[in-house]
Amino acid sequence: MADQVQGRCLCGAVTFETDAVPTAQILCYCSDCQSVSGGPAYAAYLVPLANVALLSGEVSAFTVTAESGRQNTRKFCTQCGSRVWAEIPELSMASVSGFALPRGHFRPEGLHRAGNAPDWCVLDERLPAFPPEA
Repeated sequence: MADQVQGRCLCGAVTFETDAVPTAQILCYCSDCQSVSGGPAYAAYLVPLANVALLSGEVSAFTVTAESGRQNTRKFCTQCGSRVWAEIPELSMASVSGFALPRGHFRPEGLHRAGNAPDWCVLDERLPAFPPEA
């Protein structure tokens, strides 16, 4: 089953699509995601890396080593700087910015690293931990 959707950066110079049903849609509270999003969490729409295609524009890349030790290459629009997705080769996954997709397409299903949320942040207690706790 496919879930073909196109996304874009803030200025519209970069457009991309993914044609995969997301593995997960989560709010990530890790410190890297907080820094890159400028907020308490990042809206991560997780799909197989092979299912993300750049349709137009040019992206720049910045690679970081996440707290997990994995390499995470963030892709940004060269014009407006909007993050559009990140590539996690070790997992063969892409973390597409949920808010680069059409409004209403991203629907969080879980919370990742919620213990790292700022103390003033109100968490949606209806959402389970991701990955699910054993």
